[in-house]
Amino acid sequence: MKVAIVGAGIVGATTALVLAERGLEVTLIDAEAEAGLGTSYANGSSITPIHAEPWNPPGTIRKLPGALFNPRSPVRISLRALPGLFHWGRRFIRESDSARYQANARHSIRLALYAKRCLVELRKRYDFSYDQWADGSMELYRSRDALDGIIEFRRQLDLPGIEFQTLDRDEIVAREPTLEPVAVDFHGGLWMQAHESGDARRFSAEAARVVQGLGADVRFGTPVDAIELSAGSIPTLRIGTDRLQVDRIVLCTGTATNRLLEPLGLKVPIYPIRGYSLTVPLPPKASAPQVPLLDAERRFVVARLGPERLRIAGFADFCGPRRGLPKARLNLLRDSAEALLPGLAKDLRCEAVEPWCGLRPMTPDGPPLIGPTPIDGLWLNTGHGAMGWTQAAGSAALLADLLTGQTPAIEPDGLDARRAFR
Repeated sequence: MKVAIVGAGIVGATTALVLAERGLEVTLIDAEAEAGLGTSYANGSSITPIHAEPWNPPGTIRKLPGALFNPRSPVRISLRALPGLFHWGRRFIRESDSARYQANARHSIRLALYAKRCLVELRKRYDFSYDQWADGSMELYRSRDALDGIIEFRRQLDLPGIEFQTLDRDEIVAREPTLEPVAVDFHGGLWMQAHESGDARRFSAEAARVVQGLGADVRFGTPVDAIELSAGSIPTLRIGTDRLQVDRIVLCTGTATNRLLEPLGLKVPIYPIRGYSLTVPLPPKASAPQVPLLDAERRFVVARLGPERLRIAGFADFCGPRRGLPKARLNLLRDSAEALLPGLAKDLRCEAVEPWCGLRPMTPDGPPLIGPTPIDGLWLNTGHGAMGWTQAAGSAALLADLLTGQTPAIEPDGLDARRAFR
C-alpha cells in the first residue's frame, strides 16, 4: 500500500515511521526544509500523559471575563478574534459539561498513556537521542483547593496508569533543590513518575532520518498545493505541476488542515491556540532545575534540554491564526519563570534567549482526530492541541492499526476523525 503523509512535525514524522515499519510504501512531505519546524519546533518539551485532559473543565465559562480583560491572565481571548471563534467556542463551552468533560478526558489520557508506552518502544528500538529526561516530572500547586481538585478529578477518572505521589513543601525541595527559595509559595505538589521531557524537533528529525533509512521517500521543501478528486479514484496530491497518486493520504497538518480540506467541501473544528516559549542557553553551573516542572496556576512548564538549554513554555491565546511575539506576553512568561526560578534571573534576560510562538491545533472536545474522512482514501491524524508530543507515538500506532485493518491496541472511541463530520 502506498501512503502519503502530509506534515513532518512530531505527529507526521512519527506516523511515517510507524507505517514504514509495517512495510507500507511511505512518502513523507513537508513544506519546510526539515522535520519539526512548525509547532514542534520549540514547544513545551513536556510529555505528560496523566496531564492530557482537555482545557475546558466545568466552570470554564466563568473564566471568560478574565481571559478577555485581564492582560496578565495566562489565558487570553482577543476581542478581534471573537467573530471567528464563535462557532468553535460555543462547542468548546458545551463540551465543558461535567459528564462530557470526563468522557473526553478519559479518551485523551487513555491515548496519552498508550503513546508513552509506544514512545519507549521506539526509543529503545532506534536508540533515539533528543535531550530526553525519562525520570518523572513535578506539578506545583499554590492552593489546597487546586491540589485537592486535581487529585479528586484523577481519581474519578479511574484509569489504569494514572499514578502520582503527593508532595509537601519539603518533599518538593528534596526532589528539586532549586525551588527552595520559593517553596513557601506552594501548598504542595504531585510527582508524576510516568512523565518525561525532550526536544520534539530533534525527535521529529531523528524519526524522519529513520524513515528515509527504511526506504521511504522523504520530500522537504515541498508544499502541497491541493488535494484533487476525480470520480471513482483515490484523491491525488497536487504539488506544483506534479501529481502524486497513492492509495491513502494522511493529513498530519495541524492548524493548516482546513486549507486542504475546505476545497473538498470538508471542514474540521480545529482552532489555532497560540502558545509561547523561551529557550534559555545555560552557562556552566547555572541554577537550573533538572526535573521538568509545571506551574499549574500560571500555566507554564519548564524543561531542561540537556546540559546547555532550558525551555520555558506556556499560556493560551485565542487570537486567530496570526503568529507573533507580543512583547507583553513574552515579558509575562519571563517574569513568571523568574518568580519560580529566581536563581536564573540573569540568564532569563540575556540576549541569547530565543523567543518563539506556535499555534496548537485544538479541537473543541479535546481529543485529536484520528482515522478516515468521508472521502475514500483521505485520512486524518491531527488536532492534538498541546498534546502532540505527548500523544504522537500512540496516535501513529492507532492510525496504523486502523489503516491496515488490524484490531487497535486501544479502543478508538472518542478519537475517531469522523466525529468531526457528523
